[in-house]
Parts: sequence; C-alpha cells; structure tokens
Amino acid sequence: MRYIKPKSKEVACVLYDSFWLECSLDDQYGRFGAGIILGNGEGVLTNFLGKRCSLNSDEQSIKESLQIIDDYCRMRLPDKFLDAYYKAYVLSQYEDCDL
Repeated sequence: MRYIKPKSKEVACVLYDSFWLECSLDDQYGRFGAGIILGNGEGVLTNFLGKRCSLNSDEQSIKESLQIIDDYCRMRLPDKFLDAYYKAYVLSQYEDCDL
C-alpha cells in the first residue's frame, strides 16, 4: 500500500513490485475506477487486453475488475519472477507453520 486518501476515497499500491495501481470510488455517481499508471504519470492504462474494468461499485464488480488487472499483470511478468515473488512474499509468511 502506497497511500490511502479517505476523503477522496483513493488508494494506490504497487502490484508484484512492478505496477503502480490506483483505484478510486466516486460516491456521487457510484462509480469505481482503477488503472495502472504508466511511466512517470504519463498516462493510465484502463483497457487490459480488450477487457475493461467495470465502473460499478458493488463488491462483486470491484473484485472482478481487480482480477482483470491481476491477470494482466501476471501475464506481463515472467514465470521465473512470479515464482521468486511467491517464495519471497507468500511462502515466507508460513515458514514457522506446520501446514
């Protein structure tokens, strides 16, 4: 998580140490917005291989939109990187567990 702006209902984070994601919720119109920021704020990617995130702000629509973005990000990264990321950030959380 990079920032949360409760007043404007915006949140930003970095996905997979590689992609800057910004999301917002507009209460006035009931819209959800999400996109990957390109370069140094040179633009926002909101169309992911022909799939667009829903503007609907219900929980299911937001989850589906975030899944579109996650799928896109994972396709852009090599498997070797995703394996290393999984080991570093997911498996390391369970090192002391008897799972």
